[in-house]
Amino acid sequence: MNNRPRVGIGALILNHKKEILLGQRLGSHGEYMWGPPGGHLEFGESFENGIIREVWEETAIRIVNPQFICVTNDFFVNEQTHYVSVLMMATFPLDQVIKNCEPHKVKEWEWFALNNLPAELFFPFKQFLSNKGYGIKMDQL
Repeated sequence: MNNRPRVGIGALILNHKKEILLGQRLGSHGEYMWGPPGGHLEFGESFENGIIREVWEETAIRIVNPQFICVTNDFFVNEQTHYVSVLMMATFPLDQVIKNCEPHKVKEWEWFALNNLPAELFFPFKQFLSNKGYGIKMDQL
């Protein structure tokens, strides 16, 4: 077991209806949970460049000017892993189409109204929704 926390990044992408893009995760911690596009921050990457890369790799959409929202401190008990998760906000570019570029990692991508989210949410996103992060709170969006 690696005792050091890893850095995860996630993108809260909203469309013109104020719905959020979530994917149902496969094959890693949080399997079958719904969470925003994201992944791991790579060595030397800024938060902005990391989330632009991750969103592109997972969905084939190009976001621009992502903004910092918050950081959550996430300990996954069953997997015995610890993550510091950085959440960034971006607006969905209307002229682009979402593709599932990593079907082995994400079952599907769907838009959800913020007041009608699925029950099974990925832990860092759930932490943010519960206002347990450091930074902007959900009710401030």
